[in-house]
Amino acid sequence: MQKLVQSLLFLFLIVGSAYAQVKTITGTVTSKDDGLPMPSVSIKVKGTSVVSQTGINGTYSIKVPAGGTPVLVFSYVGYASQEINAGNRTTVNLTLAPDQNQLSEVLIVAYGTANKNTYTGSSAQINSADFENRPITNVMSAVAGSAPGIQATTSSGAPGSTPGIRIRGFGSISASNDALYVVDGSVYDGAISNIDPADIESVSLLKDAATAALYGSRAGNGVVLITTKKGKAGRQTLNFKANTGWVSRGLPEYERVDAFQYYPLMWEVQRNTLAYGSSKIPLDIAGGIASGNITTYNGSRYSGIKSLLGYNPFNVADNQIVSAEGVLNPAASLLYADDLDWADQAMQGGKKRQNYTMSYSGGSEKSDYFGSLGYTNDEGYLINSSLKRFNGRLNLNTQPVTWFSTGLNLNGTYSKSRYDNADGGTSFINPFYISRMIAPIYPVHLHDANGALVLDANGQPQYDFGDGRPFASGRHTIYENLNDRQNQVRGAIGARTFGSVHILPGLKATARLSFDFQDTQDRTYDNPNVGDGAPSGRAYQYLYRTTSYTFSQLAEYNKRFDKHNLQVLAGHENYGYKYNYLSGSRSGIIVDGITELVNFATVLGTTSYEDNATIESYLSRVSYDYDSKYLFSGSFRRDGNSKFSPSVRWANFWSVSGGWNINRESFFKASWVDQLKLRASYGVLGNDGGLGYYPYQALYDLGRNNQTEAGIIQRSLSNPDLTWETSKNFDAGVDFSMFGGRLGGSVEYFKRKTDGLIFQVQQPLSNGGSYNDGNFTIPTNIGNLYNSGGELTLTGQIVKGRAFSYTTTLNLTSFKNRITKMPENSPLIQDGTKGYSVGHSIYDFYLRDYYGVDPENGNALYKTNIQTNNTKIIGADTVTSVLGEANYRYTGDSAIPDIYGSMTHNFGYKNFSLDVQFNFQTGGKVYDGAYAALMHGGNYGTALHVDALNRWKNPGDVTNVPRLDNGQVANFAGQSSRFLVDASYFQLNRVTLNYELPKDWMTAIKAQSASIYVSGENLALASKRRGMFPGTSFNGTVGNNYNFSRTISVGVNVNF
Repeated sequence: MQKLVQSLLFLFLIVGSAYAQVKTITGTVTSKDDGLPMPSVSIKVKGTSVVSQTGINGTYSIKVPAGGTPVLVFSYVGYASQEINAGNRTTVNLTLAPDQNQLSEVLIVAYGTANKNTYTGSSAQINSADFENRPITNVMSAVAGSAPGIQATTSSGAPGSTPGIRIRGFGSISASNDALYVVDGSVYDGAISNIDPADIESVSLLKDAATAALYGSRAGNGVVLITTKKGKAGRQTLNFKANTGWVSRGLPEYERVDAFQYYPLMWEVQRNTLAYGSSKIPLDIAGGIASGNITTYNGSRYSGIKSLLGYNPFNVADNQIVSAEGVLNPAASLLYADDLDWADQAMQGGKKRQNYTMSYSGGSEKSDYFGSLGYTNDEGYLINSSLKRFNGRLNLNTQPVTWFSTGLNLNGTYSKSRYDNADGGTSFINPFYISRMIAPIYPVHLHDANGALVLDANGQPQYDFGDGRPFASGRHTIYENLNDRQNQVRGAIGARTFGSVHILPGLKATARLSFDFQDTQDRTYDNPNVGDGAPSGRAYQYLYRTTSYTFSQLAEYNKRFDKHNLQVLAGHENYGYKYNYLSGSRSGIIVDGITELVNFATVLGTTSYEDNATIESYLSRVSYDYDSKYLFSGSFRRDGNSKFSPSVRWANFWSVSGGWNINRESFFKASWVDQLKLRASYGVLGNDGGLGYYPYQALYDLGRNNQTEAGIIQRSLSNPDLTWETSKNFDAGVDFSMFGGRLGGSVEYFKRKTDGLIFQVQQPLSNGGSYNDGNFTIPTNIGNLYNSGGELTLTGQIVKGRAFSYTTTLNLTSFKNRITKMPENSPLIQDGTKGYSVGHSIYDFYLRDYYGVDPENGNALYKTNIQTNNTKIIGADTVTSVLGEANYRYTGDSAIPDIYGSMTHNFGYKNFSLDVQFNFQTGGKVYDGAYAALMHGGNYGTALHVDALNRWKNPGDVTNVPRLDNGQVANFAGQSSRFLVDASYFQLNRVTLNYELPKDWMTAIKAQSASIYVSGENLALASKRRGMFPGTSFNGTVGNNYNFSRTISVGVNVNF
């Protein structure tokens, strides 16, 4: 018993001695960002295997050996690690700061991420911080001006519209020039407007072969990678964003003459038509006829200008409006001056925009989560144009064990739109066209002879359907847009999931599966009273359904040994796409107010069809660097594409790239240079967009050939050799940073050659074709196209102080485009205002050459190489006054600007920040079709531009505007170089003023952070002509589109 007691006593002494050799250190870890405790921070005793981590309140406890000087290593994802020598302390508190280098140097690339310092490709990345306080409903609106090489257009200001994007020029004529969109690692076929910008973490734009080759046959026009948000380890955050704004028309209308100017000009039109036309009536007599004071001449009866225009808006008699000399009666005043502005009454939409988003995110070292709900209400300034969108997202990732990780990303969107008829065309229902082109003498509402409104049985003003108007007679764009319906309902669901197995250190196998489904229903109703639906009304319903999936199986190997770093990716991928279309239409409404098809008596038509496409791919990438100094990367993808014949549907796409970080060399002694990297890449990409789903096959239409008997008719001939257009891309660039990051940027040169350009080659009549024009064209790979240019990015921290900072960024791009091969039997193909031929850009203008105005008679003159009774010789030029005799020629002008770019200025003062961005372009030309329509020179009832005041009036006048003459409208105002105008512009694109609320205020409301802001989009524009915006299109044409919106909004962003 005594020995047992001695043994136990000895054991207790040993244990007590062991405990005496360790001590416990405690403390709290907080964030430098907001001063709040940080859970899940890893703490390790350096040189040992002893580890711990902070709890939910940021506190920790760790046992360290007694004596000595233990060093604690604190680390957390996204924050700079710190080593603290604890010494004899038993309490160590610490504040961790975000690692800005770690955050900014990670780039989202094809099938993964890359370190910016060792990246050898060309890409641009926009992060959520760049657009989170902007009042946008489509994330692509944030791309404009964001990076060099990215050209954006605003073709429509309709709610939810998506800007056009081109990356490094134009790679095709017949096929698509659109970039490929990839969302969270998988190709996305839905509408980008489905995605709430508040859910997006970053947008990456892949510009060269090194970055895009892994997307193979669809990457020829560049790739847009959209990455949505996920939770961050260790922090639970409830975020609420709200903004509300006011929407108005951002582009003013063209300058047009008013009613007092218009009537004398129209008098002149009639006088000149009588005097210079076939009647050859003396000018003084013609003036009297036009004024309405002479009604007969040489036995013929004539009507004055009022009869031709149909309306007298003045308080004087019809024959007293304009004198025989063309002078407006000074006693004339308007009877209904406040009812002549059609644009003002067409643009009485809701004019507001609201966005609300709530998200909850967080995570631990093993798992993270992000969930959000959002609502958007965007009511455009045009009547009956709106978007309401509801969206939700859930993103979960976890690593339950060390060898396996998985994740699930779910999203859903439901939207309802009322869309306008402002499609850019000349339809009488297009409110932009009508409000621009209707003469300023026609009222919106019906008035009596004294100018008083005519009311209906309910006491409401009646609309004037203009039965007496020579322009848009019997139509009324405002009434039609209010009473017609064009509604769209869209539902979209997406799911992405993955599973990764960590087989060995550095070796990982991943399977990824994505699924996207979008249902779109368009419902159109045309009223039975006025317009396209008269006299019985009609309705249309369309259903579009897209379904796509991507299944990827990838293996990745990452290994660093000594100074060598190797990354290998290999995989296989399946992609499938299905499109279903169903439509029906009926006319003859039975019960007013019900627009379902069952309420219409007569079937107009029904149809349906389905398209399918699949792609199977094998892909690989190898990246290597030595000491982050010498860099190499190579990519390969082999695609099999069902759009093409089995004999040619497989092809290889690849890239190689290299780089050299010169600043890491021992001989490089310039300590003020932080980075100097040379890089270059070359590769081959494909483009299968815009070709349809069966372009190589002979297709047939089903229908009734002989009214009652069913039959088929051949639609197209087959071409089994048709394949995708192939682009060969070269890129060389220099990335630099100096003076401790105060000045940085890049300079790049790129070349892009497209081989196998697709043209529609005409076939002889003997082929037996009978569809449409009696013969066929066959799509054939026959042409070549070339783009080359340069890009510059400069970012400078001009001021970097404690209280005040100022950073500015300049982006510049210049490129040229040239066709190098055309079909042998079609060396020149004319397409509208352009002509395609070797040596010219696809956007070079090919027009009749306007010479000017003949000072003798006011005729418009055009250059020609023939001689007729209408031609005359002036100097070395032969000119004609007949448009049809004029020569088409290249004008020497292109729609492609010489330079385009942006300037961004970021100011910071204490808790305030101010961001200002200007977009601009110089050079290039625009064919201003809207201006041309206003310079018609003689169409009765149609508005005139104020430049018509500078028209030719008398012999000897020197001007560029021909005489006004209804009989010569086709000759004087036809399509020619006369209507080309400089495409340069300078735009104040956005301004955002943000204020971060003080930290002590946050403590009071238990919030992590909060900010309030005021933001404006599309605030001002300077261009060569009021009303004309060259950024409407890429091809240098402007029409009657829904002009872009100016938006002013206020918002709040709070994190709890």
